[in-house]
Amino acid sequence: MALKKEDYPISVQFDFDAGEFSPQEKSVERKVSDLSVMFQDKAAVESMVKAGDPLVYEIFYYGFKTSVSDMALGTTRIQPGKVGNEYYMTKGHFHEAHDQPEIYFCVKGEGYLLMETHEGEFQADKWTRGTISHIPPMWAHRVVNTGNEPLVFVATYHLAAGHIYKDVEEKGFLKRLVEINGEPAFVLNEQRK
Repeated sequence: MALKKEDYPISVQFDFDAGEFSPQEKSVERKVSDLSVMFQDKAAVESMVKAGDPLVYEIFYYGFKTSVSDMALGTTRIQPGKVGNEYYMTKGHFHEAHDQPEIYFCVKGEGYLLMETHEGEFQADKWTRGTISHIPPMWAHRVVNTGNEPLVFVATYHLAAGHIYKDVEEKGFLKRLVEINGEPAFVLNEQRK
């Protein structure tokens, strides 16, 4: 059987300082306005959007597609910052395919990986440079930057996994990560009481 063009090996080059790889197929920016339903302090959201709508994070994608399989590579770069006292974070999602895990590798910065099941089981893993996390199927996941520099992580998953954002948008995670007395602290999500 003759190999198709897409069935040959391919490599990309990662720039650890910039937190990007090349080549990349596409990138997505998420600003405060894109995450307005995620943050609890709606007055702070409105004020920040009016003042210029700052960038919260960017995602860079590459899809490794062959004639018989697929894998996705993504890099996310979360800026340092807060909306009110709540740290910048990714939207968070479940996977459409309930049998699909994901691997995250923190290459720069510090923060937390938040995970939660549909049944409400919650886990938060502290992240520093070099942390590698396996996110099992059926767990929603979100990353929060609690540091003073960009938090950068690399993700890999099957493209067929898909993403469901709606559940997280509607109720959020069980706990929020906020700054209290200059330190990160978990507080119960008011939407979940």
